[in-house]
Amino acid sequence: MDRVLMARAARLVAACVLTLLVWAEARAETINIMVLGASNAAGSAVGSSAAWPAQLETMLRAKGYDVHVSVRAERGATSGQIIGQAGSIPAGTRVVAFDVGGGNDRYSGMSDAARKANRGKIEARIRAAGAKPVFVAYPRIVGPQNANPSAWIAGDPHHHITAQSHRRVAAAILPSVIAAIGKK
Repeated sequence: MDRVLMARAARLVAACVLTLLVWAEARAETINIMVLGASNAAGSAVGSSAAWPAQLETMLRAKGYDVHVSVRAERGATSGQIIGQAGSIPAGTRVVAFDVGGGNDRYSGMSDAARKANRGKIEARIRAAGAKPVFVAYPRIVGPQNANPSAWIAGDPHHHITAQSHRRVAAAILPSVIAAIGKK
């Protein structure tokens, strides 16, 4: 009789362990992604729900990723200011997608070499925070404003991209973000 009770107890313990493992797998941790940048990252011209960070979150969720994308971006931010944004990445952030406020740097008279150096500083801060950087270069993705004017909002002196271009940006960086996330 003791054997029967012990066998039942062992099956009950095994069932409980299996249930806990399945429950733990189902409650996998949300992947935190941060976006740093200037007005295009903030969606200044199209609204935050149409901006590429929101589009990226939607695309990742459609692929089965449990993600949360937060945005720390402001209109007029220069690469120097984005370095400052990169200094306050919350613990647990796995990926940081960023732009360097290139148009804002040009308005302020910054050289391409200085902007490139600042990009390196931003990436270093992201890595120091334990996250993986993904650089977002709008002209490389949607084309330069003078070569593809339909990708940019006509007459906008601040070089904002259209809602359709925001979707293109999200789709273009999606593989890099997935690679940075690693295994689900």
